[in-house]
Amino acid sequence: MNTNNTRSTVTSIDDIGLRLKLDGFAVAADLCDASTVTHLLDVSQRRSREITEALGTQAIGIGSAAGFFEVVQRSPGRWDIPISPSEFGVDDPSLPWWPLVTDILGHDAEHAFSGVVYSDPGSPAQCWHIDSPHVAAEHRPPHALNIMVALHDIPLAMGPTEFASGSHRLTNHLRNPGLVRDKLVYQHETTCPEQLVVGTQENLPEQISYPLSAGACLIFDDRILHRGLGNNSGSRRSIAYFSYRQSGYAENTHFESQRSIYATTT
Repeated sequence: MNTNNTRSTVTSIDDIGLRLKLDGFAVAADLCDASTVTHLLDVSQRRSREITEALGTQAIGIGSAAGFFEVVQRSPGRWDIPISPSEFGVDDPSLPWWPLVTDILGHDAEHAFSGVVYSDPGSPAQCWHIDSPHVAAEHRPPHALNIMVALHDIPLAMGPTEFASGSHRLTNHLRNPGLVRDKLVYQHETTCPEQLVVGTQENLPEQISYPLSAGACLIFDDRILHRGLGNNSGSRRSIAYFSYRQSGYAENTHFESQRSIYATTT
């Protein structure tokens, strides 16, 4: 069930760590000021136009391995365009969430990825998925965090991200032999919150999504089950993202393509 729930909404960055521990995600309203949001949106739109022009008529499939260095179609009508901090014109330590990142991932935390995800009008909901798998059978603190910044107001009709609350503790394929790693990481129709609880229908993860105002940030554990909902509005949905990892964590299930849209053929 899709629920608009305020339990994980926080107004202070000091509360985010607790919500991440309990729920696997948190919503921080107005974490980015208006000027930062405008800047991120302007850069994202400019980069999107450049990539669209360069892509031209080249075919692009679904999933990270089927895309290009410069753009991935995560699901039908959902486009992921990497943009580095320097291209964004920002420095990670100056961003408002950096103290949280270093507190959770360590002072040697590393920038992993950043960019923008667009969802076109009429695009369907994604399949449930995690962004990277657990690394040990026992539950450990996050090895990676994602911060998604709403670049404009995003009502429920526009398809904000939906989370299976608390599922970051349930997606451990190393502990639960009933789970298949690649079916959690790579989007499969058979992956759903109910499958995480084997043999019972009790204590299923609550499925939660929120309308977002411009500047609101979704902050979540890489291991939580989530999906972008369908965009039933007449406008494109735009979200900037900044992803971080613990020093030494190297697994890459995000961008796996080995081709560039700028490559020439002879």
